[in-house]
Amino acid sequence: MALTALVSSSICTSLAHAQAGGSAATPAHEAAHDPPHEAAHDPAHEDAEDEAAGSAAHRLVAPADPRARVVWLNARITAAFAAEPRLAAARATVSIVDLATGAELVSRDADRAMSLASTAKLLTSAAALSVLGGGYRWRTAVYGAEPDANGMVAGDLTVRGRGDPLLSPADLDALAADVAARGVRSVDRLVIDAGYFDDAVDPPHYADQPGETAYFRAPVASFGVARSAVGVVVVADPGGAASAALDPPAGDYLKLINKAVSVTRGHTRLVVEVKPRPDHVELTVSGQIRWGEGSWDVRKRVADPARFAGEVFRRALLAHGVKIKVRGLGYAAVPPAARLLAAHDSPPLTEVLRTMNKLSDNYLAESVLKTLGAETRHTPGPATWADGRAAMHAYLASIGMPETGYRADNGSGLFDATEVSARQLTTLLRAAYSDFRVGPDLIASLPVGGIDGTLARRWHGRAASGRVRAKTGTLDKVTTLAGYFAIDGRHPLGFAILVNDIPPGQRASARTAADDIIDALAAYLASP
Repeated sequence: MALTALVSSSICTSLAHAQAGGSAATPAHEAAHDPPHEAAHDPAHEDAEDEAAGSAAHRLVAPADPRARVVWLNARITAAFAAEPRLAAARATVSIVDLATGAELVSRDADRAMSLASTAKLLTSAAALSVLGGGYRWRTAVYGAEPDANGMVAGDLTVRGRGDPLLSPADLDALAADVAARGVRSVDRLVIDAGYFDDAVDPPHYADQPGETAYFRAPVASFGVARSAVGVVVVADPGGAASAALDPPAGDYLKLINKAVSVTRGHTRLVVEVKPRPDHVELTVSGQIRWGEGSWDVRKRVADPARFAGEVFRRALLAHGVKIKVRGLGYAAVPPAARLLAAHDSPPLTEVLRTMNKLSDNYLAESVLKTLGAETRHTPGPATWADGRAAMHAYLASIGMPETGYRADNGSGLFDATEVSARQLTTLLRAAYSDFRVGPDLIASLPVGGIDGTLARRWHGRAASGRVRAKTGTLDKVTTLAGYFAIDGRHPLGFAILVNDIPPGQRASARTAADDIIDALAAYLASP
């Protein structure tokens, strides 16, 4: 009796708090409106911002009675938003489903279309696992004529990219070493076959902020390296000088101008300006770096990813003793008579998705989306972004999400690319969970609360730590969280918590509300 009274008091208090503070949700009958244009958000900062999220709530205890427990859970979610009055003007939606029974436990404005931000990567991941399979790999291959007795290859050496999203300078160096090991010592010209994808390297909505040169807005080509971004590394030298270098170097394509100096007092303040020129790109680093503080680095997108990769591969070939007679790069398809000389296979899709989701990597997500298009298009020719979207939409339609009911314009969720409801997300999570080809690898790819990825710093010392596997999403006025929660295998939950139109400076409040909801899920499942 005492427990029942305590629970009833808790529910009444939570509801009273909600009524006093107001609900962040908008009535369900109102038409959803497009999210405002969002400022780009650096995914690398998601975990740092999340460090302070979540309140230090006392241990929650849910009722033992199943029906009362559901009522209690709904009340706790209402209270979580009411406890953050600065979110009163925001739009907040929630859907929570019991994956064992299919029952929807919580529906808070769950059909309202919302911006997902990086939580959109769940759509891309599930579609890729279903269509491509977890073992899918990307191959980068080098073709040419067999070398003669002197190691000369008559004609071109052609490298064909197939969109490997994790291709690194080290991989290209190993590929160059394999070419040299075949006895190749001289070729006429290095040619790039980038015809697996079309020439539209910027994913949909990336043009929303054309002046943004940060790495998280990197373009996608079928032959790209280092996620189509170059690092600028600065180190303080004695006597007021500073050294700067590009990582990786890219021949004549990228020119570094170093105006940085070192200081013994004050703070490090450096900036890199990117200026396209007719035949190359200039990167100018200026400012000061404090002596003894170690190195400083930043990554910048490259405008021409295929040329960038080609120049990196050219340097690798030269380093392994392969001479190239013609300085410029060529662009053409692999000749029918050319022989395979060397190849590099990427890690499997499952590993790509783990990196993509745990680090919220936009480049990987867009690469996967365009690969979906390349592998499913029905006519010959390079894949387009429309092909990628068509493949993703076809998968989503097969699980009960008709294309007319949502909007997902790119694979990463960057910028104003999505309008998807919380209920549609839990529909996806439920379908993925029930498909053994998709569910296990999707769950394994997600950040684990309190453990790794963009959730590494959340729920420390709380019951939810290690039991949340979810994808985060952050834009200027958007915070989202969707994924799975379970204590054991009896009643795993799928959830989506979407908050849009967040007032300036209040993203932490939205994360606190989300973290308190996750605490309530832990108490809900822990109840006997």
